[in-house]
Amino acid sequence: MATYTAIADVSETLVALLRDQFAARDDVFSMGGESVSLVAPDAVDEESETRLSVSLYRIEENASMKNTDLAHAAGDPTVSQEPPLALDLYYLVTAYPGGGSDDETAATVEQQRVLGLAMQTFHDNAVLSDDQLTGSLDPDVDLQISLVSTSVDELTGLWSTVPEAAFQPSAVYHVGPVLIDSRQREEVTPVTDRETTVDRTPER
Repeated sequence: MATYTAIADVSETLVALLRDQFAARDDVFSMGGESVSLVAPDAVDEESETRLSVSLYRIEENASMKNTDLAHAAGDPTVSQEPPLALDLYYLVTAYPGGGSDDETAATVEQQRVLGLAMQTFHDNAVLSDDQLTGSLDPDVDLQISLVSTSVDELTGLWSTVPEAAFQPSAVYHVGPVLIDSRQREEVTPVTDRETTVDRTPER
């Protein structure tokens, strides 16, 4: 059952995916687990250990699943349940230059490599299934990750909402559908017997 924690569970799932996939690679630069953080861009400064941030910035209702029919609660035919709230989540994924280097070009190149590694990871794991999901997420509903084509104006407008943060290379991702089960249930009386009456037409 997907509970009210589903949004947070998706965020944790994404961070766990990135951390696990980064750690499993032996062909990339070393990045500790704390280098990938669930944090807003304006919370990352020069002293932060964060090299890649995942930040939820927009939530929309999934239009295609909005009018789902009533379902039986947990397979119980005597109880009907309102359809779940279906959501689409949008994340800003941002890379940051590592500290401790006087070579700005080298730091920028490594920053772009971090973003490329994250994008490759999401591309190779575009559909997350049961064993990759955390928390209350419905194991029967695959979670899809897709890159969102974003114009310069849209990205600039997005960064303008965090004026304290310096613009950094970033990408926008859509994740969904995310389901939150309704708590509205109603008992229904099952039909057991149906009486049928047949009128006989008198013979002539």
